[in-house]
Amino acid sequence: MRLVTRAVSSVVLAGVIVAVLAAVTAALGSSPSSIVASVVVAAALLYASSRWLGGSQQLAAPGATTVIVFDRLLQVVAGPSTGGSLLAQFPAAIRPELEMRCQMALRGEHTYFSCECGGVRLSFDVSPVQNPNGPVTYGVLLAGHGPAMPVLAPAPLTTVA
Repeated sequence: MRLVTRAVSSVVLAGVIVAVLAAVTAALGSSPSSIVASVVVAAALLYASSRWLGGSQQLAAPGATTVIVFDRLLQVVAGPSTGGSLLAQFPAAIRPELEMRCQMALRGEHTYFSCECGGVRLSFDVSPVQNPNGPVTYGVLLAGHGPAMPVLAPAPLTTVA
């Protein structure tokens, strides 16, 4: 289904680009400067729509919980941004702590921690996932946002074990 959606959206995008180029070229004529102007207009529309529709990728809404399954390379195998880096989905300030906790889960240890980043409390529950034969093959990360907190210290992150 995802492949079909991507193919349909690509066809629609190509159609819009052709229509914009044709409309602007028809309005301005077919001189070299009008063709350049139509390409610039199409590029500006594409950029503006990607910024408007693409938005920024957030982990989850405040109070929501996100479930991410990751492999031994810390790549997401299920959850938001499947196939991408697990650590890239979180602020840089908490990545070292998160990486350590995920490695612990891949060694079979369950861990829970909370931290404050940018005035928001983030809670993490990291667990190992064993295959039926016993070895740990994946980890599961539950991440949730807590209520906004006033920044109490100049440091950007305080980890609470």
